[in-house]
Amino acid sequence: MPEIGAITIGQSPRVDIIPELQVHLGSEAVFRELGALDGLTPAEVDAMRPTGDNEVLVTRMRDGSSVTISDEAVIPRIQQSIQKLENDVSAIVLLCTGTFPILTAKVPLLVPEYLLTNFVRGMAGVKPFKLGVLTPDEGQFNQQETRWRNVVSELALRAASPYDGLEAVVEEGRRFKTDEVDAVVLDCMGYTGEMKEHLRRELPCPVILARSVVGRFAAELA
Repeated sequence: MPEIGAITIGQSPRVDIIPELQVHLGSEAVFRELGALDGLTPAEVDAMRPTGDNEVLVTRMRDGSSVTISDEAVIPRIQQSIQKLENDVSAIVLLCTGTFPILTAKVPLLVPEYLLTNFVRGMAGVKPFKLGVLTPDEGQFNQQETRWRNVVSELALRAASPYDGLEAVVEEGRRFKTDEVDAVVLDCMGYTGEMKEHLRRELPCPVILARSVVGRFAAELA
């Protein structure tokens, strides 16, 4: 029975993500979860909020609430989580689409940012391609510009947190209609299949869900 490590930058378990990943891997695959913020107090998590030029990351806590933290604060804890899992699983999935430095692991490590950007790069080809990117927080717009301008020629950015619920995501996502984009990326592992399906009915273009892309790649390693 294959065991896959799953590391969230928030707190485990990610009951909002793992069941959807399980669909792609089959019922025999077993996920072993760890959270970079597991065991931390609210005060310790609050101290990890972004300052200066830190990349903004939005994630989910065990109680279902969301927090905003900096990449600089959480990266060492992600690497520690990898080291705790790598001897007991066949592969590890990082449950965040953010930009990270090279993380090391003894087993295959799936980094969603690489999978997502290269998926879109393959779609876009060499023709002018306008991409809509839905991201959880407006504070992420600069980092999203930096990431996606290396992939597509035109970009439209909008913000709605998946942790604010379906209605908020659909309300903001449908605004891509006026941007005349060729595709929309839901650029956070928190966005759900239900959110994608609602937006697909609203928009005249493909809607790409990060967790679906990651789930399909993970299935190849299970």
